Order: sequence, then C-alpha cells, then structure tokens
Amino acid sequence: MSEKSYAEALRESLAAIPVKKKCCQHAMKDAEAAMLLPADARADAIREAAGRSKCSLCLSHFVLALFLTRGSVTDPAKRNHLELAFDTEDECAVLSEILAGQGIETRQTVRKKQHICYIKDGEAIADFLAYIGANTAVFDFMNSRIEREFRNNVNRQVNCDTANIGKALRAAEEQTAVIRALLEGGLIEKLPPDLKQTAEIRLKYPQMSLKELGGVHEPPIGKSGVNHRLAKIMDFAEAAKIKKDIN
Repeated sequence: MSEKSYAEALRESLAAIPVKKKCCQHAMKDAEAAMLLPADARADAIREAAGRSKCSLCLSHFVLALFLTRGSVTDPAKRNHLELAFDTEDECAVLSEILAGQGIETRQTVRKKQHICYIKDGEAIADFLAYIGANTAVFDFMNSRIEREFRNNVNRQVNCDTANIGKALRAAEEQTAVIRALLEGGLIEKLPPDLKQTAEIRLKYPQMSLKELGGVHEPPIGKSGVNHRLAKIMDFAEAAKIKKDIN
C-alpha cells in the first residue's frame, strides 16, 4: 500500500466513525468552523471551542475533526510519521497543549511556510489514533509497524553476517599470504611445532573457518585455540618483518 492510499483509507475510516452524541457532533462542527476563520483568529477559536467540551468524548471528536481537516499519516510499513499542518505557530501550539493534556506529546516544525505539529514515535501515533477513535486503524498501524521492524531487524542481521563473513575472509587471505611468505623464506621451520601445524593447515585450507580448521587438527582444538595460534604466527611474521602480499 502506498503512502497516499494508506492515508486515504485511514481518512475514509475516520470519516465513517459514528458520532451518536449531539455534543460530540457540535464539537466536530466547532473544529471545522474554526478552520474556516482567518488564520490569525483560528488559535483562539480552537482554544475556546476545545474548552466547551461537554463530555469525555467531545474533545477527542474535536481533535478528530482537526485531523480530518489538517492531518495526514505515513504508511507505517515505511516509517512512523503523523502530522497536522496549520498556517500559524499559535494553532500548532494550541493543539500541542490539547494533546499534551491527554498524555500525547508532539513536536513542532516549519515546512514550506506551514507550521507542523507532528509525532514520530510509533506508540505515540497509536495512542493518537486510539484517542480519536480509530481503533481498527490502531491494529493495522501496529501490525504494519511490527512487520516493518521485523524486516529491518532481519536486514540488519543479514548485513551484520555478511560483514562478518567478509571480515573473516580478509583475515584468512592475510594469514595465508603471511604463512606463504614464511614458507618461501624458510622461516616456517622456526615456528614451534603447534604453530607450524596450524600454519600448514591454514595454508592447505585457506577457505575454512576457524572452527573448521580446529576440527582438522590432530588432536582437534577449539576455535579460540586456532585463533590464538594464528595470532601468534602473525606476531612472529611481524617480528621477522615479513611483508603481506595479498592477491
């Protein structure tokens, strides 16, 4: 679903929310009327209209009407972002005060001469949607958010594994090149028997992992043991001023 189609579907579901109580209907009409006033009069009108709430649902319906008039939300499968765009900073500030009173924190910015009251935290967006009565949208939003985060986690793990594989391959190439240089320089015979064994095995099996290398030792040794021996071989080569020649 594209951002546009998601926003449109949400707007349609919000517009279809039944408003049974007359006081809530009036609250929505007050919000719509406030948005038709001149820009410099809207902030006071919003504050006054919000203050006329007669029941616990009036204010949430008032905010719902503001959102239908000025709001938008990004497809949660892509990113978390909900906003209401106003013409003045005061309008933004009043809405932020109203939402803060309901435990919903917002931020403000300016974009293309519009003052934006926005939310980027996924849980806060879900709280906002629940507050304005979009219960079905909350479940859809949370499911899409969870799916996106799962994909991102999988991608991060794949990238991490790929990086680790690349790092291991580069280390193996370097070790093989150094051991080959030791062999060609007649220095491999100066290694202690255990290091010589590991050097010869690494040279014979340049693509093996440390765990696999440990398994072909006689007797077998662990991954950390192989790593320790290879580190000592590299230190020996460095002390002997062996230059790396990795093709």
